[in-house]
Amino acid sequence: MIRIILADDHEMFRQGLKSLLEKESDFKVVAQAKDGEELLEKLAVTRADCVVVDLSMPNMDGLTTLKEIRHKFPQIKCLVLTMQKDAEHFKHAMASGAKGYILKDSAFDQLAMAIKVIMRGKNFISSAISTLIAEQYVRSTQEGNEPSLEILTNREKEILSLIAKGAANKNIASTLKISIRTVETHRSRLIHKLGIKTAAGLVKYAMSKGMV
Repeated sequence: MIRIILADDHEMFRQGLKSLLEKESDFKVVAQAKDGEELLEKLAVTRADCVVVDLSMPNMDGLTTLKEIRHKFPQIKCLVLTMQKDAEHFKHAMASGAKGYILKDSAFDQLAMAIKVIMRGKNFISSAISTLIAEQYVRSTQEGNEPSLEILTNREKEILSLIAKGAANKNIASTLKISIRTVETHRSRLIHKLGIKTAAGLVKYAMSKGMV
């Protein structure tokens, strides 16, 4: 019997999930929690094997909760069940101690499978997240020849950031207290170093580097 605690701030969702899970002969929901703080309290007094936890909860969010569980209850297997469909949330969740990551719009069969897989000591990743990660990897390899920010001076980085935010040369000069001619010189160097000839291209490059 796999003893499960559900953590989600929507009571109706938890109750529905409990009903579905307990139709499985080897699942039993032994407690529920509305946030991370309550979940940790329940874990301290309830014998459980697995936690199904949302990332978006009040008081203590899912990522913080995962770290606390890993520290205080390392034997507990954690499965994230969330609407967060992006690689950053996935990476942070797995790094924080989750053993599985599944989306709320997945079929129940996938959830049941995920619980059984992580209880066998393996990781489980939603097919939608696997596809997303694969697509990002392909994009990163295609963009692999993009110049590194390290080839730019600090001043060039400042100017690139301002260009990306839509600032004109006059405004950049005023902000940095330099002449418009100096701004134009730096802009020319950016174009030469990065091999990007248009302002739109510079903005796209800056965005890809997280400067905007």
